[in-house]
Amino acid sequence: MRWLMSLAHMEPAPVSRAAAVRAALAIGLPSAAGLALDQSAAAALVALGALPSITGDNGGPYRNRAVSIGCTVLGGMLGYVLGALLYGQGWAGGVAMIALVLAASLIGTLNNIAAVATLQFATYVIVGSSLPTALPPWMPALLVGAGGLFGLALTLAGWIVHPTAPERAAVALAYRKLAAMYAAIGTSRTMMARRDMETAMASAYDAVLAARRRAAGPSPRLSRLAAQLQACTPLSNAALALARAGRVLPAECARAMNRIADRIENGAPPAPQAEIAALRAAGMPQLADALAHIGPQLAGEASAPAAAAEASMPAPAPRTSWRALLRIYRPGPVAARYLGRLALCLVAAEAVALTGLLPRSYWVPLVVVVVFKPNFGSVFARALQSCAGSVAGVAISATVMALDRSGVVSLAALTALAALLPWSIRRNYGLFSAILLPILMLLIGALQPGSWPIALARFIDVLAAASIVIVVGYLPWMRLERHNLDHAVAAAMQTLAAYLNASYQDRAASRLALRAQTYARLSDLRIALQRALSEPRPVSRRALAWWPVEVELERVANTLSDTLPPAPDAAPAPSDVARLAGALQEMAQAVEQGRPVPTGPAPVSAAALREAAARIEAVRAALAGPEFAAAPAAAPS
Repeated sequence: MRWLMSLAHMEPAPVSRAAAVRAALAIGLPSAAGLALDQSAAAALVALGALPSITGDNGGPYRNRAVSIGCTVLGGMLGYVLGALLYGQGWAGGVAMIALVLAASLIGTLNNIAAVATLQFATYVIVGSSLPTALPPWMPALLVGAGGLFGLALTLAGWIVHPTAPERAAVALAYRKLAAMYAAIGTSRTMMARRDMETAMASAYDAVLAARRRAAGPSPRLSRLAAQLQACTPLSNAALALARAGRVLPAECARAMNRIADRIENGAPPAPQAEIAALRAAGMPQLADALAHIGPQLAGEASAPAAAAEASMPAPAPRTSWRALLRIYRPGPVAARYLGRLALCLVAAEAVALTGLLPRSYWVPLVVVVVFKPNFGSVFARALQSCAGSVAGVAISATVMALDRSGVVSLAALTALAALLPWSIRRNYGLFSAILLPILMLLIGALQPGSWPIALARFIDVLAAASIVIVVGYLPWMRLERHNLDHAVAAAMQTLAAYLNASYQDRAASRLALRAQTYARLSDLRIALQRALSEPRPVSRRALAWWPVEVELERVANTLSDTLPPAPDAAPAPSDVARLAGALQEMAQAVEQGRPVPTGPAPVSAAALREAAARIEAVRAALAGPEFAAAPAAAPS
């Protein structure tokens, strides 16, 4: 039951009304125009082109969103053009399609934007190579591109009203998460609230740094945002010091932070005098003093602290030309294994498609490519979630096809489902499949009209594709999935060792960057372990065994961020710092190579390092404990 519940688990995700309206307009307006002008096939191509602008929008600064959505739309358009050229080529077309998908998947290993864009490319290659149209040869690609530009224009329309909102919203969210941590201190939710606060701070740091990279010169706005973001650290440290002393913060503390967040998000100077007075009245002089100390940075009354805050951020890295990237990029063994597994799955899918046993069975390789993409979670879990979601999707599609007589029901269903798509993609892959499948079926149905039995055929295609992914692409390779977990743990340890080295040095920029990177790596590790809980027992047992180690690593990171930087005259000897960092690196190498963890503590003489040393020895004890001989009986809460 716990395993089944992990598949049905819904990730918490806010409902963005603006994103829902944009998605409904991107799909609904072209479909409505096609219905009114009796050009359903052309309208379906425009809506298919606009679909990547919904699935490729990850939020954040508008420039980043424009690049991400633009690359995704371009990938879909190019894929459709190349796929249309392969239509009717028989087995040669199938071989060419597999080669294009594998080449795109190799490029998709570069970064997240490339992953989304190449997934769209591969999907539209398969769609274009399988769907003939009565339109002129040049028109389908033009309509797909027009739909993509329409969706991109809808997304970027918000920039006209709020051009700087993403950076301000990211910094304000850090303060809201700080307020939530204040409210959670003294309860069982303290650790989770701190995780959320650190994640929000890392995201805000990335947003401000990206905006600074785009700025041509000094920016007063970015200086103020950088100062406001760095002011979170003394406020969180003061609260955590009170928590260590057993104090519970009154509700006024969280309300004060929320009021500051509101002013930052609205672009107004925080002016924290009222909050300082409220904290003193609530019996929290420590927090009031911390807030008074960073008051000028928050209010922007003095330019020096703000300029110093921006200067402490790392200088933007010089851009690397694409020619240099091509020279230095070499596919590693992980990418090679992934491409090999994907190639085997596609060959099996094409074999099923060419047998002719399934009508319009281009859906089989299509679903294989989408499910097997490793950037979007557990392959095994997504295969099962895709089957479960397809049951609901088929039911929706069959109901709409049975009720529709004039196209109005299909238009209403498309608009409503498109509005739910941005929300579902962040909640659960099965829910996303249940909503995306009927959208694709209704749009493709306008290109190749059918009846409700086609819905049942699509469900059979999904079952066949999921079976191919599990039997050919996953089960024979489970040992690699275990190694991926080991690698994630080792990478988190290496980053933590680098953060420890930088924390006791007078390099504020490196310390800030490595703190954000450390918490990001720990967050990635937690997500990987949570996803692995839905895997078969050889993998899920390994994930359960790593949970105590992840918890101890997080405590090491929290200890470092709570007690650093020390006073200049209390800085420990560099040899003690190097000894502790070396202990973490030795454990990381042992985990990566699968050998026993070195025994023996790393002695330190500095008082400032004793708590960190104790936490690192707790990591060593967790690595040497009985969890790796047998998985714990139950998952941690």
